[in-house]
Amino acid sequence: MKLNRFFVSTALALAFSAGSVSAQDIKVGHLTYHTGEYGGFGEFFDAVTDFALEVINQDPPLGRKLVPIHQDIGTIGEARAARKLVDSENIDILLNAAHNYMSYRDYILDKVKADKGPLLPSVHGGAIEAEFGGNADEPLFRGSPMDSAQGSAALLHAKNAGKNSVVFVATEAAGSQLQKNAAIKAADKLGIEVLDRIDIQPNQSNYRSVVSKIANQNPDAVIVFSAPADGGAFVKNAAESGNSWFIIGTSEWQEPGFIQTATQAAVGKHEAVVLAAFSNAGGPAWAFYEPTAKDSKYIDKIGDAGNSYAIQYYDLLVASALAIEKAGSLEADAWVAAMYDVTGGDGKVVHTYADGLAAIRAGEEINYDGVTGTMDYTDTGVPAGIYGIFQWTGEDTLEQVAEADGKAVLELDQ
Repeated sequence: MKLNRFFVSTALALAFSAGSVSAQDIKVGHLTYHTGEYGGFGEFFDAVTDFALEVINQDPPLGRKLVPIHQDIGTIGEARAARKLVDSENIDILLNAAHNYMSYRDYILDKVKADKGPLLPSVHGGAIEAEFGGNADEPLFRGSPMDSAQGSAALLHAKNAGKNSVVFVATEAAGSQLQKNAAIKAADKLGIEVLDRIDIQPNQSNYRSVVSKIANQNPDAVIVFSAPADGGAFVKNAAESGNSWFIIGTSEWQEPGFIQTATQAAVGKHEAVVLAAFSNAGGPAWAFYEPTAKDSKYIDKIGDAGNSYAIQYYDLLVASALAIEKAGSLEADAWVAAMYDVTGGDGKVVHTYADGLAAIRAGEEINYDGVTGTMDYTDTGVPAGIYGIFQWTGEDTLEQVAEADGKAVLELDQ
């Protein structure tokens, strides 16, 4: 069934690209998920991309519309999907290199060297080691801080809650392991005792043996790095076994598949079940973004406009489009320099795409501060971030219940 779904989605993508993309359009190859362990995110990821591009395409950079080609990677894998978009679809922008980027990085670097593209904005780039990106040879700019920072934010929240011992549980995905390793270092800095670190396989029918092992160690907190369904199954198994734990998950648990798997009843049996994710900065950017998103035709698929992935997609695509206008082309060297120009420095502070575009066209320097706050980039393309602690209070309601100090998180993540 998944295979048929993949072929259908691929056929639709090919039909779309052949019939709807003009020679002047900027093609955005979107690495997304409709199958596999993150398949539940697919419609949401596509919707937040389409929404951001609709805002941009009201007056697109260089007068060229940005047109998405959504490519499922859950069945064929990220590397093959990326090659298909670059070689067959001739995309200008490859959106969302992620966990498996290193398996095709040499191929991308060769393409960039020969063709000065594609450009590589990535919301999921926090799973790629921080040493890569941010230059003309590798035009990778992330839409969020490193995944490792989420692990540090989780540990800081545990410490603030008075927890002095912890067990880490992580799937063997690269991003989960990156977060776990950062959390281990943060625990040492915070004086939290690590009782155990347990790696698990994803997509298991249950995690009762892992739950039993943890129960014997009686930790103050359990921190889990996993996909939504795996985290949900773990939380439910723990409750079914009579445990009441202080559990912290990661931003992946924002996907409704987590609470649907865990169930609200099981969550209610625990001392706490929260997740560390990124929050919005409020202010003028949020004042424009929130009502615009809620009034859009995509809101049913987006759900919570404040979801950290939604605001990161939006800010990254807006910044990327402003940089294209600033650069005057899609060539990697010009775009990279422009990404630094439009998101940092002493230029006019702008909070919307329209204001930024108007200022650039008026010859002004700008500094885009978006829904996620300042986007000042390091020299390898990593931005700052605002960290929140969230809790499911119903099957369709995710609320922020605390904030993790961003400066403290960054210090822990060094």
